[in-house]
Amino acid sequence: MYYIHAIASISHQDSFRNSNVYKSLTPLSDDSDVISPDFKEFIPPAALRRLSPVLRMGLAASIECRNQVATDFDAIVVGTALGCLKDTEKFLSTFLTSTSDFLSPTAFIQSTHNTIGGQISLGLNNHAYNMTHTQNNLSFEVSLMDAILCLNDGKKNVLIGAADEKIDFLATVQPDLIPNEFPLSSGASFFALSPAKSEIAIQAVSTNFNATNLLEDIGTFLDVHDISMEEIDLLLHSNDDIEAHFSPKEAINYLDFTGFHYSASSYAVHVAHDFLKYRHMAKYALVVNDLCPGKVGITLITRDEA
Repeated sequence: MYYIHAIASISHQDSFRNSNVYKSLTPLSDDSDVISPDFKEFIPPAALRRLSPVLRMGLAASIECRNQVATDFDAIVVGTALGCLKDTEKFLSTFLTSTSDFLSPTAFIQSTHNTIGGQISLGLNNHAYNMTHTQNNLSFEVSLMDAILCLNDGKKNVLIGAADEKIDFLATVQPDLIPNEFPLSSGASFFALSPAKSEIAIQAVSTNFNATNLLEDIGTFLDVHDISMEEIDLLLHSNDDIEAHFSPKEAINYLDFTGFHYSASSYAVHVAHDFLKYRHMAKYALVVNDLCPGKVGITLITRDEA
């Protein structure tokens, strides 16, 4: 078991420092925006002006997790599909419009995917293992697998999370590249994982980058971990066909509450955690992520009563 000792999410829901995000879930509208905390509580004003929204979210959520566990992390693992989009757009615009032979490297440096993890390292004054994974919609799940490997390798307190942001340009590629069934959104969810016992734990996570049968993948995952869908108290999914085929006790499409961004499954894990924490008769929650065709991530969260 890999126990969750702290969670912080910044999203389109009222999630930051909310003790039960499951209870307060509200369906998103097309004009919904991120509900941000007061970033000045976490980031000095001079630095705050230089940071893009995704960096602000990732850093604030990470600091909040560190404050909750009151100890330094010995590994930091971040997942992001599209990285720092706003800084990428700024860099490309400058590149195309500048008449100078020399361009400042700052925008390019801040546009790279691992800037989020680097900024967290700087903000926490942490020089431990630091890794960023960019695997489309499975960036969070791959990061979670890396965090589990770190714990198996002897690390005691690992920060794991995912963050993605929207920019106006994304709307121009809908629906050709991005589904338009759900509003575009932003979000960041971070967790402190430890082998030290806690109430809620990650029991297992798997990924399949060449999936051809989503329902078969789910069935195989459940068989491997000796559990049936009838035992799942809450199924969080991104595909209504799953709910129609299986018979969990309760199910929701988490995109109704997160909107569409490629790290949305990390917030679904936050929802699953709070569901199990406050629904005392519940034992299992399952998060199924298939936002990209052929790429499936499955995460099993459990209440450990042993």
